[in-house]
Amino acid sequence: MMNWRTEVKLNEEKDYFDYNSDTLSIGSCFSSEIGERLKAADFSISVNPFGVIFNPVSLLQLLQNSLSGELAEEMVLERSGRYFHYGYHSSIYGDSKEELFKKISALQEAVKEKLSGGTHLFLTFGTAWAYRLKSNNKLVANCHKMPAENFNKELIDLNKLKQFSVDLFRQLNVLNPKLKIMLTVSPVRHKKDGLHENNLSKGVLHLFTQFLVDHFEQISYFPSYELIIDELRDYRFFKEDMLHPTDQAIDFILEKFRSSRMSQQVNEAFDIRMQLKKAEHHQSMHTTEKEKELHQKHIKKLKVALSALEK
Repeated sequence: MMNWRTEVKLNEEKDYFDYNSDTLSIGSCFSSEIGERLKAADFSISVNPFGVIFNPVSLLQLLQNSLSGELAEEMVLERSGRYFHYGYHSSIYGDSKEELFKKISALQEAVKEKLSGGTHLFLTFGTAWAYRLKSNNKLVANCHKMPAENFNKELIDLNKLKQFSVDLFRQLNVLNPKLKIMLTVSPVRHKKDGLHENNLSKGVLHLFTQFLVDHFEQISYFPSYELIIDELRDYRFFKEDMLHPTDQAIDFILEKFRSSRMSQQVNEAFDIRMQLKKAEHHQSMHTTEKEKELHQKHIKKLKVALSALEK
């Protein structure tokens, strides 16, 4: 029998993730897609509290600043009466500097709590292309629709990225030895950079993730990129822009994560919780007393099964 696809082999660690996990997931929009699906299944997970972040330097800097409490005031800008920060997504803003700093401080405290007391940190790197602010020579996480002439575009230097990351991950290991860190590279292609340039960028990210896996025992790599690009490898699994994976493709990634990183019992609880949510959502569709009675029996049966699993 012919094999019509390239199958990505996954290292199985069935006890890696369960309902006792306390997780922080940050990075590109792909990180949000997977994180929100886990959140919908009632896992304890904070998804992109800083907003979507694409380049690894900005992402790691946000973690470092959360540990130190640094606000980097020189990265604040005002646009149309609102205040933003070049280190954060545009969804994080204030009507004054004080309001912005208050929001950022609250985010940093919440993230520091996750890093010091949580069990898992998921990092998704989107691109190694970044923009440097000419006025202070610092990399930004978001240009906030400011004029292009305010920035210089560059491909992040791999060696500098390695040097920048080592101290942070050592610090995290000392702070929270039980924290497991999972790295992924986003399969979303950044076409606006150019296709060749996108490949250069993804190459830097893959080399960086392998460096971290080789040097830190608590860090592992999950092949989301390979599952989309190599195993699915078909435009029907991409949205109309031909760049972003469809919901079906993302569900496929989640299925692979579940099968390789969750036990049978956790997966059963996952399925029952999703069935419960679906059943409770459709309660209003039942109009007759008989339909309502049968539906309530179904919900009760699911709750009993879930309770047995949890015990």
